[in-house]
Amino acid sequence: MQWIGLDLEHINEEEQIIKVEYNPNRPDFSSPEGIARALKGYYDIELGLPSFEIIPGEIELNVDSSVKKVRPYIVCGVIRDIDLDEDEVATLMNIQEQLHWAVGRDRKKVAIGVHDLDKIVPPYRYTAVKPDSVSFIPLHGDGYPMNLEEILLLHEKGIEYAHILEGKEVYPIIFDSKDEVLSFPPIINGIITTVTDDTKNLFLDLTGTDFKAINLALNILSTTLADMGAKIESVKVNYRESKKIITPNLTPERWEIGIDYINDYIGLNLSSDEMIKCFNRVRLDAKQSIKNGYLDAWVPAFRGDIMHVVDFTEECAIGYGYDKLPKTIREGCIGEYHPIQSFSNKVRMIMIGAGYLEVLNFLLTNSEKHYNYMKQEYKASNHVQISNPVSKEYDTTRTNILPKLIETLLYNRSEEKPIRIFEVGDIILLDLGEETGAKREVHLSAVTYHELADFTEIRSTLDFIMISLGYVNDYEIKSDYNPSYINGRCGSVYLKGKKIGEIGEIHPEILINFKLEFPVAAMELNLQNFF
Repeated sequence: MQWIGLDLEHINEEEQIIKVEYNPNRPDFSSPEGIARALKGYYDIELGLPSFEIIPGEIELNVDSSVKKVRPYIVCGVIRDIDLDEDEVATLMNIQEQLHWAVGRDRKKVAIGVHDLDKIVPPYRYTAVKPDSVSFIPLHGDGYPMNLEEILLLHEKGIEYAHILEGKEVYPIIFDSKDEVLSFPPIINGIITTVTDDTKNLFLDLTGTDFKAINLALNILSTTLADMGAKIESVKVNYRESKKIITPNLTPERWEIGIDYINDYIGLNLSSDEMIKCFNRVRLDAKQSIKNGYLDAWVPAFRGDIMHVVDFTEECAIGYGYDKLPKTIREGCIGEYHPIQSFSNKVRMIMIGAGYLEVLNFLLTNSEKHYNYMKQEYKASNHVQISNPVSKEYDTTRTNILPKLIETLLYNRSEEKPIRIFEVGDIILLDLGEETGAKREVHLSAVTYHELADFTEIRSTLDFIMISLGYVNDYEIKSDYNPSYINGRCGSVYLKGKKIGEIGEIHPEILINFKLEFPVAAMELNLQNFF
């Protein structure tokens, strides 16, 4: 398995079960079929692009313009003649959830609906409605009709994913021609389309905020089902303003790659024919380009990880065989951790020992949540603003970690309490004195969230950190004012007389902004100041 980049965790020869861990950059490995497809190339069983036939279909879905502001994109597909037993139904649901994680950002970017096609009547309609205007019996509910607002408040999946629709005046929904509810994306399907081991034909709907991502997820899911023996049938999706598309679209993408470029990266001297064979083994097609020294390569539509020409160097190396690559160590090229990285890793282990769970957030963030939600004033003097952000959710760089940790609590507020999390990561500050105009610092931030969270608890965590690092007599906390904390229950942390951070109980107004119902105690330290 390591030959195609998979970590092999466990082999049970008696039950013929292999457990592997796949990386998020290969979501087509989220199923046994996807892994088998890749291994066929490596073992020369099948080479080049996998071939899938798409039967032209007559089923249509009409998209109403009302979804534009809530969840604008949808693609669909039909799967015919699927033969599912109970275990395969469970496998299908597992693939669905794996794609929600790997491609869909936990349904925010992509949500997948899988339905029994024979229980609904086309054409279908994707629209948006008022939260209390439509009722249906949701899947895995109590068997009673609920309106959309009630589902978000009372249903298990509604509670878990309500944050995705937060602040929306209307909610997306999919009807059939008889006004039966197929799905309330990205939350839950209607019970009427439940897939069982008797299901023979499937209707797939994928909604989201990223058109490229929902197409990728549809291509992965439909080709996986085709490898299970089913037939793929296309669906006509009629968007507003007379725009019509037919999905799924499995047309491979063409790339032009330099032979010398690939050889230079992986330290080989492969001929064009040898390189073509390497690409064929990783299920890509390639041939000589009309441009001298180049190859034309085709990437299948279920591969979402090829984003730059440099990605073909890894594909070529896998096709050649990692075990065959020459092993060399050049003089002066043996690396080691930077001191701040070594220190950060030590702090991480201390926090884990204190009972905290590590999280990782993006360096980019939303300026409103970073400043307004935290009762902080926007400071242009230390603030890096993104001039042309792809999304308003990522329009600035973070100047401290705490706002993202509290936002993490928002998305996990339904989890069992207490919740104690931390992050060791970078922040970016504007510094006109620097050549680049910005400087990087490494911070530690930690929060504890439950009914009894208070200053004493977070102070005990700080004490544990300082004792573990050997600074037991070198630090102190002085009373200070910070609008993000409750006045009188916060302070600044000093190490050998130099301020290194803040600690205290989060202000109730901030808890309301992030829709948190229990107290939060927090701290943030600048780890650079320990050096």
